[in-house]
Order: sequence, then structure tokens, then C-alpha cells
Amino acid sequence: MQTTTKEETYDRAMRVTLGVKANGGSVAIQIKMGDSWVTADTLWNDGAYQLNIPPATVRFVPSAGAAFEVFA
Repeated sequence: MQTTTKEETYDRAMRVTLGVKANGGSVAIQIKMGDSWVTADTLWNDGAYQLNIPPATVRFVPSAGAAFEVFA
């Protein structure tokens, strides 16, 4: 499981599963829009979440002890 920010650029729409172990923290899902990052969602609970990722640059940002894994 990852505990640092992961940034990926997707050239096509993807369906992925995001596994989250919150450990009292959260994982933010952010999409790059121009020079800014926009938070699309923040996950606070342990679980496996199905995500539809657009063709864009996306990053996953854990905080306060959270860990995650992206499964394509």
C-alpha cells in the first residue's frame, strides 16, 4: 500500500478499483485542470471503491496515516 502521493496520466477512460486503508486519515482524488488541482472526492473509510477515471492527469493524495492501492 502506498502512503505518498501518486500521480498518473491516463490517455483513455479507465475503470479502476481504489483500495483504501484510512487509518484515521483520508485519501483525496484530484484531477488536474489547467495549472490547478481540483478535488473530485475524499475517502475517509476503509474499502474498495470503483472509479471511472477520465482521460486526464489524476493524483491520489493520502493524509494523516492513510494508505491506498490502485488496481487497474
